[in-house]
Amino acid sequence: MMSNAKQTLVDINNAYIFFCASIYLGMFWSLHLFWFPNYPKTLNISNYYDAIIPQTNLATKFFFVTIPIMAVALVVMLITEWKSRLRWVPIAWIPGLLIPVIVQQRYIEDINNQFKAGVTDPAVLQKLLKEWMFLNDVRWIILTIMWLITMYFFIAKARQRNLRR
Repeated sequence: MMSNAKQTLVDINNAYIFFCASIYLGMFWSLHLFWFPNYPKTLNISNYYDAIIPQTNLATKFFFVTIPIMAVALVVMLITEWKSRLRWVPIAWIPGLLIPVIVQQRYIEDINNQFKAGVTDPAVLQKLLKEWMFLNDVRWIILTIMWLITMYFFIAKARQRNLRR
């Protein structure tokens, strides 16, 4: 049994994971529901840059800081849950975090760089947008699953604590 102070630190650690999962989830659901449906018909050579690049740059800076901290928090979660039946949650986060990062770094960054360099052909822009949106949809699906897993973790932990009372 953990001390109250140690348990509080573990809870804060796990809450950070849920915070990151929620930010990720919110961003990708917003992209999917509000921006992507409009992109093919509203973005063109003269306006795509301002609709994508400043936001992408800000998100990249934000996640460049939060994701490594989240990775450390997941290691802490794995250590603290290792002997519990919930150890599968941080284990699931290994591919759940790694795959979206790899998709971003290996594939999406190339498209972003093409956007930044300046696309001058409307057909090329539509092709790039379609690929960019598909790759982000892959991350959207994975991160939705990971959010659900994380929510399950918190529900299961609350139920465990209630049973101990």
